[in-house]
Amino acid sequence: MVTNQFPFKVLFCFEDEFKLITEIKRTDIQSEDKSLVYKWLHIDKSSGQIWQLTFQSMDQLEGKQIRDFAEGNLTWNASSVNFNDEAMTRIETELTTDWLKLIADFLA
Repeated sequence: MVTNQFPFKVLFCFEDEFKLITEIKRTDIQSEDKSLVYKWLHIDKSSGQIWQLTFQSMDQLEGKQIRDFAEGNLTWNASSVNFNDEAMTRIETELTTDWLKLIADFLA
């Protein structure tokens, strides 16, 4: 996903009717501390409220990506995505500028 005008790059993005779950890589921070560079964000679609998920671990098992957070877990493979056992859809296209601006404001 191209986000050149913003200080981050969207690595993964998933959505359902109510929320977006996205991983970003900050491009304005150079650090060995990955927690400063990589962020998983939960965005409420109706309110625009964003909060950072508390990353705990990641794994890959039998073609499935697994991310564990204090708030729950996210799993996905080529055909399905689930956050806390709720089905989501992977966004393969660019996020709208409005969502990108909202994320940039959150990071500021």
